[in-house]
Amino acid sequence: MILTNRLFDRRPATRNAKSIYIFCEGVKREFQYFGYFKEIDSRINIEVYKLSSHEDNSPSGLYNIACNCILKTEENPNPKYEFLDDDELWIVIDTDEDKLQSRKPQIEKLRVDCSKHNNWNIAQSNPCFEVWLYYHFFTEKLSGEELSKSKYWKKILNENINGGFNSQRHPIYIETAIRNSEAVHSEIDNIPYMGCTQVYRLAKVIYPLVMEKFTEILRFVVDN
Repeated sequence: MILTNRLFDRRPATRNAKSIYIFCEGVKREFQYFGYFKEIDSRINIEVYKLSSHEDNSPSGLYNIACNCILKTEENPNPKYEFLDDDELWIVIDTDEDKLQSRKPQIEKLRVDCSKHNNWNIAQSNPCFEVWLYYHFFTEKLSGEELSKSKYWKKILNENINGGFNSQRHPIYIETAIRNSEAVHSEIDNIPYMGCTQVYRLAKVIYPLVMEKFTEILRFVVDN
């Protein structure tokens, strides 16, 4: 699928619309994926925080970064973003355990901390963001012990999608990913089961903003 420049209508964004602020632990793939939606139409108010290599991308680290970027305090009088009442903040995380087994209590604390703020949300994938990418193309919920490993999901994408998942092209199928992932979703105590992802909830916020543009693009792809 080739998306030509003439399909992109980059008009100035307006701050009257709701803004979506996204903080991801993935330095590259997640940043590129969500950045696609802002790139396709600059009127869409999506801000994806760009992590630097020295920043803490753990659940607690992302929360602290979000606070510094959003919350105005005496110590932080000029935060990076102007967060208005209708805006939404999303922290995108994985379940994948670390060697010190510190992620689970951090994620639990993150949920408590985010609940203290209006419109602060969490989108968790189990075990990794590649679960969300998988549902852009496939409907089946996979099973097996290997699925608890992030590298296995990456292998699935690389072996079953020609050229692997391309964040410059494949986010166009976000509606399919919403439908496929929500259809098989299950969770307990806000934690998605293995092979499930909560990212479809964030995608449901993004999709209405790009639906008209994506319909136009997909029609062009089919016709050509």
